[in-house]
Amino acid sequence: MRVFTAELRRLLKTRSVLALMLAALILAPVLAYFPASFASWTYRDESGQEVRVEGREALKLEEENQGQFQGKITEDILEAALARYRDFAAGYEGGLPDGIYDERVTASDYYEKVSNVEGILGRVSEAWADPDTGLAPGAENLTEDQVAGFYDQCRKHLQELLYLEGGRNARTDSALAQARALYSQVEMPFTYEPGFSSNALEYVGIYVFLLVLICTFLMVPVFSSDYQTQADQILKCTRDGKRPLAAARIGAGLLLASVLYLVCMALFLLLLNASFDFQGLDTSLQLLVSVSVFLPLTVGQMELLIGAAGFVSLLATAAFTLFLSGRMKTVASASIAAFAFLILPMVVYMILSGNIGDWLRCLLPAGGVGMISSFTYAAMDTGFAYLGNTAIWLPYLMMGAAAVESILFAVLAGVSWCRRDR
Repeated sequence: MRVFTAELRRLLKTRSVLALMLAALILAPVLAYFPASFASWTYRDESGQEVRVEGREALKLEEENQGQFQGKITEDILEAALARYRDFAAGYEGGLPDGIYDERVTASDYYEKVSNVEGILGRVSEAWADPDTGLAPGAENLTEDQVAGFYDQCRKHLQELLYLEGGRNARTDSALAQARALYSQVEMPFTYEPGFSSNALEYVGIYVFLLVLICTFLMVPVFSSDYQTQADQILKCTRDGKRPLAAARIGAGLLLASVLYLVCMALFLLLLNASFDFQGLDTSLQLLVSVSVFLPLTVGQMELLIGAAGFVSLLATAAFTLFLSGRMKTVASASIAAFAFLILPMVVYMILSGNIGDWLRCLLPAGGVGMISSFTYAAMDTGFAYLGNTAIWLPYLMMGAAAVESILFAVLAGVSWCRRDR
């Protein structure tokens, strides 16, 4: 414990560590501010001029305008939404064959008359997409029967989508069985609350990536800094200079990264949800993102899941960085290697598609974080990796690999440092 405490104090007195910790804290309010600031609303004032507002004022107007189209979205509410859209379209000569994108539709008319039903009807259209092409009908082409059969069609659409993406084969059957098992737990009818946006969920994933990036650089000098000064040769000759010191450094590094992550993530989620006045957290993922999302979670629960998955990925990435720190001779080389492995899953995602690419990027320590290929996106997608005819949902693969690697590389970091001679 004495060695562990000394190592923890050493890290906390390092200027680079303090600077990185400060950066992580500053990023929380900065990133939490953006999603709500993107909200916009257009209305006509008393003089008939269109006025555009943004941010919290726009969110307040959206909430006031939502009316009956919130809470449990039953078939009756869906029918009322369709009727409202049809009444709106009927106000234009010849209807709206191009939907809300018709050049005759003004921004103020859209926001005040159909913005509160357009998103809901969009999910109905998605559920009734053509099983052969994946093309969804426009809201103007929806029928009363399709609206009434929305929830039954959601389950059928999931099957149609997986077969469209993977073909009718044993692999897809295995994937479909897993998807159905999760989707059967989705609460229906779906729930909708105005306010929270899908962009805000993406910002949770972005902040996870930035925290892991910062914590990666926190771990870089834990071992490698001693190689530059040759202090490791002296330390290894002391009584507690090998295994006890290695264990203390690994433990101190992981504890520091863990506490920093948990504190910053809690602060970020608090500020993010406060910017939306804590509205929209009970919205079903299926209404906010896509009806094909088979996680039985609300938006608020998804935030916590992304944060938890990010923590597991952090431990794996930090442990792997400690392993690199113990193998590299300089802090610079360890930093370059750690950063390269952090962005490697994104590089693999961009250049190597298919089953091999999915396996490779998910098995990497940082496979669960990233700007375009993280757990956040995988959990709201229908991607699977395959081992023979057995399907493995990508989030399962990411988290399983990260959990194993967090222990494996922590052990390897200590063993390799103890055994390494200059």
